[in-house]
Amino acid sequence: MQYKNWWLAAAGCAMLTLSTAAQGGLLVNDRWADGTDSDPASPTYSEIGVDGDADTDLESAWFQGGGGSLDPAAAGGPLAGTVSTGSSSWTTYFTPEGTPVTLANAGDSLTVTWVFTPRTVNAGNTSQDFRLAVVDSPSAQRLAANGAPASGLYAGYGMFMNMGPTLGNSNPFQLREHDGNGALLSGSGDWLALANGVASGAAGYASDTQYTYMMSLTRNATNGLDIRSTMTGGNIGGTGSVAVSFTDPTASFTFDTFSLRPSSASGTAAQFDTSLFRVDYSPVPEPATLSLCGFAALAGVAIARRK
Repeated sequence: MQYKNWWLAAAGCAMLTLSTAAQGGLLVNDRWADGTDSDPASPTYSEIGVDGDADTDLESAWFQGGGGSLDPAAAGGPLAGTVSTGSSSWTTYFTPEGTPVTLANAGDSLTVTWVFTPRTVNAGNTSQDFRLAVVDSPSAQRLAANGAPASGLYAGYGMFMNMGPTLGNSNPFQLREHDGNGALLSGSGDWLALANGVASGAAGYASDTQYTYMMSLTRNATNGLDIRSTMTGGNIGGTGSVAVSFTDPTASFTFDTFSLRPSSASGTAAQFDTSLFRVDYSPVPEPATLSLCGFAALAGVAIARRK
């Protein structure tokens, strides 16, 4: 009976560990295999790691705001976003409403990856009109149809960037935090500058060249958030890679939204072809789970020796 009890404890430990791991993993991995950017439908908006329609993608629905257009070019992508003379915005939710990714424990991390190719990069702009954000959206501001996100109390982080063959803005790769009740990306007044990356004058973007953007968010042991933002591809920065890092001691730890604002074609590029959007969530096991597993493992060793 004693042996049976220890084996039951070990089995329970394994089941608990698997349950914890199942809460994380690959949430979104979309290449638009089915040729649509509008599923899954309301109110889910994200497959959250389960390929419900068996099309080989883990999808999240996208919403287009402002001018231009946003549609997959064909089955298999890319997701083609055209930019007009006015502002454009493109938004997706990688979890359903009310269930954001929560970085609850030290070591929990979230990584958002966006792979894109700009077409006809503007030759002379020096603005910060190339913007993106990873935030937690208030319920009232979550989109249910095409449109730009309304002003609200968004919590999270964004990048205000310059796009041109040469990075001409004084802060061409700037990490910011949303710190007010205001616009998501159409204004800068509610965004607090945290850190700057590459210097002005560095090599920038080339038309028809693929780039990979990544934002990694990791809760640390002192209840702060380690943020790292990178852009790789071409000759950006003169090396093919630029980055900025910051540790926020009073951080936001919940996230459900990725939003892009390429502004006008004169401020960024005429078109953005997205070949991959991916979201990875990596939680660490709860301390109680680790204690139970460790206890069960020690017990198993002791029993094996007695046998």
